[in-house]
Formats: sequence, C-alpha cells, structure tokens
Amino acid sequence: MKKRVLSALLTGVMVASLCACGSSQSPAPAESKAETTAAKEAAAETKKEEAKEAATEAASTEQAATGEPSGDEEFTIGYAQRATDAAYTIAIKERNQAYAKDHYPNLKWVETDAQGDVATQAANIEDLISRGVDLIMVSPLTSDGLTDAVKEAMDAGIPVVTMDREVDTPVTVKVVADNKEMGVMAADKLAEMMGGKGNIIEVCGTTGSSAAIDRQAGFEETLASKYPDMKIVDSQDCDFNSAKAASYMEDMLQKYGEGEIQAIYCHNDPMAEAVAETVVAAGRDGEGILITGMDGEEAAFQMVENGQMAFTIIYPTMSPEAMIAAYNVLTNQPQDEVVNCIPTLVGKDNVAEHLGTGLQ
Repeated sequence: MKKRVLSALLTGVMVASLCACGSSQSPAPAESKAETTAAKEAAAETKKEEAKEAATEAASTEQAATGEPSGDEEFTIGYAQRATDAAYTIAIKERNQAYAKDHYPNLKWVETDAQGDVATQAANIEDLISRGVDLIMVSPLTSDGLTDAVKEAMDAGIPVVTMDREVDTPVTVKVVADNKEMGVMAADKLAEMMGGKGNIIEVCGTTGSSAAIDRQAGFEETLASKYPDMKIVDSQDCDFNSAKAASYMEDMLQKYGEGEIQAIYCHNDPMAEAVAETVVAAGRDGEGILITGMDGEEAAFQMVENGQMAFTIIYPTMSPEAMIAAYNVLTNQPQDEVVNCIPTLVGKDNVAEHLGTGLQ
C-alpha cells in the first residue's frame, strides 16, 4: 500500500515537473512574433530602397534620353570667344546660349572676348581655369596658338569643347564641319560653272587657322587632281577681314586686265562681299567674274540672288550641337568625341530657300 502511494506521489512530481518545463518555454511564441515583425519591417525598408534606386535610375535614363536637366546640378561654363567682329562668331555664341537658356537653366556663364588676338585668347582660357569653371567652350583663333592653354585646362581636369576650329592638342569634344570638304565643294562647283578651265584668285583666311588651312587644301588639291586647266594665278592671306580683302582686290584688278580673271575664291562671306563690291566699284562687274564665299551670311544670299556672287557655302554655326555636347559631358552622358555638322552649297537655283535665314 505504501509502495502504491509512493509511486503515485512520484508520478505526480514528474507530471508537475514536465508542466513546469513546458511553462518555462511559453514566452517563445512572443519572441518568434517579434522576430517576424522585424523581418517584415526590414523587407519593407529594402523594398523602399529598391524603389528609390529604381526611380533614380529611371530619372537618369529619362534625362539621358531627353537631354533635360534634373534641376539638381549647377554648372559654370567658361566661354572663350575669339572675336565679336563677325556675324559668324557672334552666331556661334548667341545660338548656343539661347539653346542653353531654353533647355538647361541650371547653367551659368563666364564669358571672355579675345578681340581677334590669339595671345589674349590664351590668357583668357588661363583665367577661366583659375576661376574653376566646370567646362570651357572655345572657338580658337589659331590652331597652334592655344595649344598650351587648352592642354593646361585638360590637365587640370576641366573638359574642353572646341567649335569651328581645332587646336593641336587633345580635347574632350570637337564640334566641326568639314572645312576641307567645303573647299572640294567650291572647286567642283566652280569647275562646273567655268567649264573646267580659267584663272582664279584665292582670297585666304587667317594663316594658321584650321579653317583657312583646310579650305585652301581642299580647294587646291581638287584643282590639282581633277581640273589641271583651272589655275590659281594669285593668292594672299586676308585674315578673314573684309577691309583687307577689298584692298587686296584693288591691287589684283590693276594687276590683271579684262578677261584675265574668271573666278575669285574667298574663304568667307565678308571677304567675298567686299570683293564683289570692289569689282563693281572698279567697273569690272560686266566681265562675268565668278565670286564665291563661305559661311552663309544673309548679305551673301542677297548677292547670290542678284548675281553679284556665284554661290556661298553655309558653314554650320555648331549650334545647338556644341551646347548639347557640353551638357552631356557635364552630366556624364554618352557623347562622341567628334561631332560633324554638314555644310550646304547655296547658289542661284536654291537661294530662295535660304533667304531670311542667313547670319546677320
């Protein structure tokens, strides 16, 4: 009997002990619930971060596709102008800046004007470097005269975008039209109009500028290879300047008599316009001398229409191509190192399409 009682007591103790053990683990469900809540919160936070990153990436993709600024960045562009004495150089600046005003309001400008002096333009670039601009846009006066200054900017980590003319050192982006091809176009068109023979006077641009070098090379190489009966009987550097071109032409009209000049090839429109006026003033306009220019000034279009000039070739103003390239560089968007703009020949047959659109 005593054994049965003792056995019963021991069984009760064991059950109680087991119940006690079970009750000591009862907080576990609460801890598991807390862990689950924390995991859910972490997952939600991760999703938020992923969504934020996706939105940022989408905005970046949209910006790259549209070219529109996000509104967060602010950049300062240093614009090193070579001169403001010609319609073309003024148009390069004004048309690019007008595009920036409409599309990139987060850009600021620091402008300089070299007034046609290469040493001043080099010094201006050095000044822009010292100001810490984010990018430099420059239309070089000469190719070699700015080499050191542009190299200094590149070495300082400041991107450089050249327009119209080039320099003798690597830059971030070159925005150009093919000046040599323009010379080829002029030679071919004159050959067509002259029947492949005759005497030509060449009125050249600034010695050492890439535009003058290429416009001369394209023209002269084409004559030598394709039109041996077309001869350049005289040429001179007139610095893309109308007064110098007029003075030179006065001498040429005295040197060569009636019928000895069939064409005058000028490296830009201001010189061609001055030459045409000089020919008229000398009473030689009845000889049918073919006068050609380049750039695409409105005055040249008018002279083509009234027969004072044979044709001109529109040299693109690099706008808005240069501005878009500069902004792409600043915002780390894809950008080609060379941007080619296409020239257009304007003669009697198509001048009506271009009247009112020329450089002023």
